[in-house]
Amino acid sequence: MASFRGLFATDMDGTLLLPGGDFHRDDVLALKALGGMGVIRVIATGRSPFSFWRMMGERILPVDYLILSSGAGIMDYSTGEYLRLSSMDPERTDRFAGRLMGGSFDFCVQDAIPSNHVFRYCYQSGDNPDLERRIALYAGNCSPLTERDRGRPATQILVIVPPGKDGGQVMADLRGMLGEECSMLRTTSPLDGESLWIEIFPPGISKSTGVRWIAERHGLTGADSAAVGNDYNDHDLLEWAAHAFVVGDSPEHLRTAFTEVTSPRHGAVAHAARLWLIEKGQLSEHDSWPSP
Repeated sequence: MASFRGLFATDMDGTLLLPGGDFHRDDVLALKALGGMGVIRVIATGRSPFSFWRMMGERILPVDYLILSSGAGIMDYSTGEYLRLSSMDPERTDRFAGRLMGGSFDFCVQDAIPSNHVFRYCYQSGDNPDLERRIALYAGNCSPLTERDRGRPATQILVIVPPGKDGGQVMADLRGMLGEECSMLRTTSPLDGESLWIEIFPPGISKSTGVRWIAERHGLTGADSAAVGNDYNDHDLLEWAAHAFVVGDSPEHLRTAFTEVTSPRHGAVAHAARLWLIEKGQLSEHDSWPSP
């Protein structure tokens, strides 16, 4: 197949990664085939480096770049070199943590990337099973937040909101409390699939800014790019890419705004890549792709 200049970005959990931690064979073949065409392949995940590599084990995916912690870290996948890292300065961390404590939120202050699997938590509600589950999962890498810990650099602050809360209202409350001096990303908890996670980053951190940085590095733009995702924290990336796809079980507002593809269990990433290549005239409707 002929060479083709472009960028293809995919979310990880619920898009490329299946329940149980597997990858669909067609998705892996599609990423490999895109690389053979010369397409830049990017994984854009909310996972920390520790969480990502713990999940991967010895497996290797055919991709070029890895965006970690929703844009706070960008890595060359083949070498493991960090190309860009971002963190919140100690003064801002302290100020935000103080305001969240005054608002009675449950939250975690994550250490600076790449060690942002280490965190200090503030558990104020006394009834937040998802936070308790996270504390148990990271036992040995977390501890209660103290006054001294508030004045440290941080990758992000993670607010964990139990099910049943109005996510839009919580976001509005936090925005009113913290102002415009941060990026705020909403996602569904990967632990219970129900709780709301709101990640607070320094200004300008998001999946879309990370992917745009990679695209510009290669002389590409959103017009040359495709993206596939499944959750709220993919929305900015999907808006940036000229060709945007969401998997079949995504929230309704994403499915109405972007092109819907099949479910991850049936190779959503491969389906999205195929539709993109057809739109760009690289494949016909009748071509078999990807091939083993």
